[in-house]
Amino acid sequence: MPAVVISFLDGEVLFAETPEITFDLPVLEAQVENVDANSERALIPTTAIRQIIVGEVEDAPAQATVEGWDKAVFHFLDGQLLHAYIAPEASLGRHGGVWRMVERGSEELRTLAIPYSALKAVFRVRVWDSRSAGERAARDAGVSPHLDTVVRVLAEREMRAHGGMRQEEEAPLISRMRRAARRTEQDG
Repeated sequence: MPAVVISFLDGEVLFAETPEITFDLPVLEAQVENVDANSERALIPTTAIRQIIVGEVEDAPAQATVEGWDKAVFHFLDGQLLHAYIAPEASLGRHGGVWRMVERGSEELRTLAIPYSALKAVFRVRVWDSRSAGERAARDAGVSPHLDTVVRVLAEREMRAHGGMRQEEEAPLISRMRRAARRTEQDG
């Protein structure tokens, strides 16, 4: 049974041994290895797990090999991002996936088991950061990247409410379609 480090959504960490992780069931069986724990075995719902480090961390393969792997960005529900090169032998189960990966900027190969319930999405990307400079700066400053969009939408609503934006400025395509429909009605 492989040794694992289980990170829970609430921040707790558990060292254990588990049978091979396949995520075929919504629970994970584990033999608890904590020295001071009273528990010997545990049945853990996958919905309580953020991620699991499986086995030992190894040295990464040659850089040329790693760069031939897919680039992926894991978006966790808690807002964290994980940028990693993913080895081809990923295993996707019914309730989660197991990926061998090298994190961007790292020289370690590790196996992570992540339940789908902890993820917003996993994106395969062409380049590591395709956001605009403004979006990157906002993110680095701790500001939500969607804040600019929210501010813009609220400002547009405010302008409309006070008559500051004409219909044509608001939605030129819809305005052209309405004008064309009125001309058709007038001609017909």
